[in-house]
Amino acid sequence: MATMAEVARIAGVSTTTVSHVLNKTRKVAPETEELVRKALESTGYRHNLAARALATQSTDTIGLAMSVVTNPYFAALIRDIERHLRRAGYTLILADTNDDPEVELDVINHLLARRVSGLIVNPLEGHSELTQCLQKLLDEQLPTIFLDRRSTLPGDQVYSECLDSIHHLTAHLAAQGHHRIGYVRGAVREMSAQDRLAGYHRAVAELGLATDPALVIAGESDERVAEQRLVEHLASDEPATALVVSNNQMTLGALRAIRRAGLKVPHDIALVCYDDFEWADLFDPQISAMAQDAARLASTAVELLLARIRRPDRAPQSVVVPATFRHRDSCGCGAVPHQAQGSVDSVLAAG
Repeated sequence: MATMAEVARIAGVSTTTVSHVLNKTRKVAPETEELVRKALESTGYRHNLAARALATQSTDTIGLAMSVVTNPYFAALIRDIERHLRRAGYTLILADTNDDPEVELDVINHLLARRVSGLIVNPLEGHSELTQCLQKLLDEQLPTIFLDRRSTLPGDQVYSECLDSIHHLTAHLAAQGHHRIGYVRGAVREMSAQDRLAGYHRAVAELGLATDPALVIAGESDERVAEQRLVEHLASDEPATALVVSNNQMTLGALRAIRRAGLKVPHDIALVCYDDFEWADLFDPQISAMAQDAARLASTAVELLLARIRRPDRAPQSVVVPATFRHRDSCGCGAVPHQAQGSVDSVLAAG
């Protein structure tokens, strides 16, 4: 098993320097940090951190690696996860990934160094080192749950249904007579963003809607980016007459862009979004939205984690939680009673 001293010897630095690189406790020259990173990779030291966490893990600490920024949906998830874990006798350690794969990689290693009993991770795709790290955790049977976003890795995961949900939102606008329906997409490094975009494209193809590439607006899961890109789109010669916005933060940016363009929802442009939020019904008009069940996502994630702690060798399980359409006014067809609102069916798959 590799030690910090061995990493230091290979990198030609002191063990103190290696510790500073691992724990971010002091700024290290970029060229020195690169030497240490290469030595860590060649020795598999991160792999051994996970093994050490397994061998000496505490019995009461769970790490949560998630982007917590300002999204109220994530805040609700974290609150419910902490409550369920506390009832089960565990303490939650929260680490913000800022939706950055490099940060997520560092965060996971720091949590492992804290000897957590398990991890709940909001996974990001497209970063080879992070993917390798997550795969090693699964290989070593460190209890790990992927939450909120579908992962291509063969581990326990729970996330909201989104492909059919976006299809439903797009079809709802089409039923109101809209043909040029724009879609404000999230960051493609997220599997959920890829699935939501696929739902939009499927609806466009099946319903014979306009296929202009300009109708897909790159909001990148960021409120300000979405606002600026949509300002540009609305100033074009043929803007969308209706919008599907793929998360609640970008919805705020979209509403600002619409106001800056001098337009009104739904009279000039209809709007629906994926991700309901607690003040959506305070807007005028109230925002029609697909609501995720944060409480069920949280409880299921904790259930899967506790089951994995009890039986580390059991088959991985994937749980897809249905989303519910909150039909209000922004789509342009008027609100309906709550009991008439529908949900997208759930899927439960065990591998």
